[in-house]
Amino acid sequence: MLRILLYAMILCVWYSYAQTIQVGAGNTYNPFAYLDADMEVIDFDIDVLKMLEYYDTTLHLSLYPLVQNALFVGLDSGKFDILAHQIVKTQERKEKYIFSDIPYFYISLNFVVKENFYTSSYEYLKNKQIGVVIGSNQALKVEDWESKHKDLNVKIIYFKNYGIQFLTLANNQIDVLLNKSIVTLDCAKARNIKNSVTNLVLQCTPVFFVFPKNKVILKDRVLKALLQAKMSGKLEDLSMQYFDEYRT
Repeated sequence: MLRILLYAMILCVWYSYAQTIQVGAGNTYNPFAYLDADMEVIDFDIDVLKMLEYYDTTLHLSLYPLVQNALFVGLDSGKFDILAHQIVKTQERKEKYIFSDIPYFYISLNFVVKENFYTSSYEYLKNKQIGVVIGSNQALKVEDWESKHKDLNVKIIYFKNYGIQFLTLANNQIDVLLNKSIVTLDCAKARNIKNSVTNLVLQCTPVFFVFPKNKVILKDRVLKALLQAKMSGKLEDLSMQYFDEYRT
């Protein structure tokens, strides 16, 4: 009987390693996850995932690029085993999910305004419309910040994706948005949009891979591969390749 149980346990472990791992990623978020002209998902987060596969050849990842607000729906429904989309920890998320034991990137979120306009004072934001993407880290940060600055009377405007958000700023439909300086420069260049990144920073924090709570073994496998990528220096090299600075 003991031999049968041991054999069953070995089969379970083998099966978990042999399965293809379903990964939810972004599709409009240059330079982290973006669909190219051939509708292939590319950019930094995707290259990090490929690096994990390189250091653990038993990780067989299948990518599903979706809009931000659909990713957690997919994780909750069991469609995805991992989310990789520049996700930060929040108390609500920690209660529902587990995160990679170490981050794979560090982000800085700045307020972004129109071309050739610079400000270092939050007073500039008084009575302004701030654009955010539904369900994003930026939305969470702006909502929290707004709740503590009611005196500024800002209005939060929600969008489905980042491309539309930048276009509405360029077209004077919103006054401000919150985003990573890296993403801002990349999106502006791709869409020939002019804007300015201010020194007003709401967040400088690590981002993680996210898993359902029943994927502890998978989380540990990802940790081992991620540690190897960090210790080899290849993750830093990738950061330099994309951003000309170490963010990992």
